[in-house]
Formats: sequence, C-alpha cells, structure tokens
Amino acid sequence: MRKRTNSIIFIIVIVVFFAAGCQKKDTTKQNDIKIYYSAIESGDYYEGWASQLQKQAEQFGCKLDAGYAEKSVEVQDVQIKNAFAGGYHVVLCGLVSPDIAVEIKAAAKDIPIVFINNAPADNQLEKDRYVYVASDEFMAGQYQAEYLLEKLKQKEEINLVILKGPKEASGTIGRTDGLKQTLKASGKKINYVFEDYANWSEDTAKELMEIFLNLGKPVDCVAANNDDMALGAIAAFEEAGFELDQVLFLGVDASEKGCEAVADGKMDFTVYQPMSAQIAAAIEAARKLAAGESIGGIEGATKDGKYILLPFEKVDASNVEQYR
Repeated sequence: MRKRTNSIIFIIVIVVFFAAGCQKKDTTKQNDIKIYYSAIESGDYYEGWASQLQKQAEQFGCKLDAGYAEKSVEVQDVQIKNAFAGGYHVVLCGLVSPDIAVEIKAAAKDIPIVFINNAPADNQLEKDRYVYVASDEFMAGQYQAEYLLEKLKQKEEINLVILKGPKEASGTIGRTDGLKQTLKASGKKINYVFEDYANWSEDTAKELMEIFLNLGKPVDCVAANNDDMALGAIAAFEEAGFELDQVLFLGVDASEKGCEAVADGKMDFTVYQPMSAQIAAAIEAARKLAAGESIGGIEGATKDGKYILLPFEKVDASNVEQYR
C-alpha cells in the first residue's frame, strides 16, 4: 500500500511538472514575453532605438525594458545578469565591445540573445540561440565606393579621406572594408590622404578635418562611416572657404540631417539603413527565440540561423525625398 501511494505521488509530481512546463510554453507563445534591451549608451540614437523597440514589442503584447551601459563592460555584464535574475525571457544586446560576447552569454545563462547595433564575432553566434540583426555593413561601404567611382570615373587617381566610427565597432570595420575592397577591385589608383577615427561624432570629424585642411593636401572625396561625420567634414570645408561642389561628401544612415544635406546639395550621397525593419526583425526574433522557435521564417534570415540581414538602400539627390 505504501509503495502504491508513493507511486501515485510520483505520478502526480510528474504531471504537475509537465503541466507547468506546458503552461509556460503556451504563455510564451501567447507573446507574454519579457524582453530586456541593454544599449551601448544613452543619447538620442540608442534611446530612439529603445523607444521604437518598446512600441514594436507592445504591438505583440510583450514587455520591453531598457538599460544603458554607458560604454562600460562592467555595467553591461551586471545588466545582463540582472535580466536573468529578473525572469526576462530574452535579451536584446548592443555590445559595448564585440570582444565581450563570451562574457555576456555567460551572464545571460540560458536566456537567448538577439544582438543588435554591434556585431559579435561569427563564432560567438549560434543557430536560433545567439543571433545578430542588422544590415550588411560591407554593403554600405561598397555602395559608397561604387558612387565615387562613377562620379570620378574620368580621374586616373583619386585622393580620398576616410572618417571612421569607433575602432572596434562592427559598422566601422564592415563599412570601411566594403569601401576599400571595392575601390581596390576597381584597379583605380586610390591615395588615402587622411584616415582617422571620428567615433560617429560630428564635432570630432570637424576637428579632424580642420587639421587635415591645414596640411594643404589635395582631396577629391570624403567618405564617412556615418552621416554625422560627413556633416562635420562639410562644416570644416565650408568654414575654410572651400567650394563644396569641388569635393564629394559621402555618408551612411540617411539620417534626418543627412537627407537634408543631400537635398540642399551639400552632401552627395548616403546609404539608408532600414532601422524600422531592423527593429521589427529584432522583436520578431526575440519572440521566436523566447518560444523556442526558429528564426528561419523571418525576412533576411540566413540559412545558418545566425543572422537576419536587411539590405541598405542608396540615397542621392534623385531619390532623397523618399527618405525625408
């Protein structure tokens, strides 16, 4: 009798366990999901991401909270640990540095991660568990190169300035590589007359260009990894008395100010990064990973299940009004 009673108790425990597990899974499928976004830093750009992510999450009944690591590895590590302790189902993470992906994954324990804003190394991603949502950064640089090669096709050699983002940022690396490799493949002689990190900053770019202009070197084109740095360069050239139509100014992002500069004839070219599409894809990926599902059906998902890549779009005077 005692043995039979113990058996009944054991069966009841198993049934309750599996019922609880099924209930949790069903709840997740109903989009009752808690998402934590650890942003690289505060400020208009990343706070804008957080606001749009929250709106997108709310459309599906998901809760999203955001924290700002202020470029601190230690702060971001604590944020992710707190997300696990706080019962969040999935993390969105803009890595402070690509080098800390291992640490962040350890802090998240069994929580899946959707990386955005800054890419970890490929070997740190895992199918339907650790994924990266973005656009192909190489393509942005490639588009810049194609534009300047077409506009300057009569020149035997081109004097080029490159203004780059933060040294370790995936956007900096991908966009610069795309630019340089495409230029190299063209066979055209390219003189890199100035190249430095302006860290996405308009003010820093302006200061660097003021230094460059004092050197008196010839320049045909300034290619910046983002619009803000291109705008900083434009301001420096204007203040130095240069005719802007003598130099090509290229940016990336098709920001509001960038598109305005294109429309005004100051900036020649930029590349639209589909932020809204990236945000929608990031939330969709978060929902699927939290429910233990594959990202395979999401537009832009790669066959290896590690990336969701959305295409950039070329923007110049001919189509800029579509992006304003």
